[in-house]
Amino acid sequence: MKRWTLALFALAPLACSDPVKEDPCPLGICTDDGGGDAAQGCVEAWTCTAWTKQNDGTYTRTCTDANACGTTNSEPPLGPVTLPNLDLDDYKCKVEPVFDKSCAMLGCHGTEVGRPFKLYARGRLRHSEMVDGICLDTGKKIDLATGTGTVMCYGWLPHTDAEWQSNFDIARSFMVGITDPNQSDLLMQPKVGGKAHAGVHLFQQGDADYQAIADWLGGAKLGTTCDTKGN
Repeated sequence: MKRWTLALFALAPLACSDPVKEDPCPLGICTDDGGGDAAQGCVEAWTCTAWTKQNDGTYTRTCTDANACGTTNSEPPLGPVTLPNLDLDDYKCKVEPVFDKSCAMLGCHGTEVGRPFKLYARGRLRHSEMVDGICLDTGKKIDLATGTGTVMCYGWLPHTDAEWQSNFDIARSFMVGITDPNQSDLLMQPKVGGKAHAGVHLFQQGDADYQAIADWLGGAKLGTTCDTKGN
């Protein structure tokens, strides 16, 4: 009887630290280890960048099959798409604080590359843009990204408009193609009993943090302008 070796890949796009394992099936093309004919047992393993805004206001992204199967049977949508019309003020006041305390660390989602969920946060990852100088740089223009990973001066400046927009767009993109917030990976990845998330599960379904995100994804509105001085 022939024995077949097949590599299965569990995708966890929101994971903080996924262990690196040796791939027993290079390029996803597996052969029987009994010396018989080769078998094309390739399992597509897609990972995607964050959605990027285009000049016409739509969003696109790039997805790559880590196994290079050469097929697109399970390729995720690439766009162009229109992001859901959610409330920015509700995001700023109720959702961003949850992400800042739980997800924005530099080893998790505070990174420019490698994860479709990217967060700019005070004292963590900062956006590369020119801002007015402070501290010893008064009167100069300084790249805000120099403050990445610091809690003083540039690192602790309030979110810029560009940072707010990026965080907001990336978070609401997790409702593209679905209608039930409880099915969004923004909740399904980190909730207890949800999808794989490198063993990191932040809340139970129905907890205050979970509900704040779910309500916003479902269209909740703050009803006023968010005072963002504290975040």
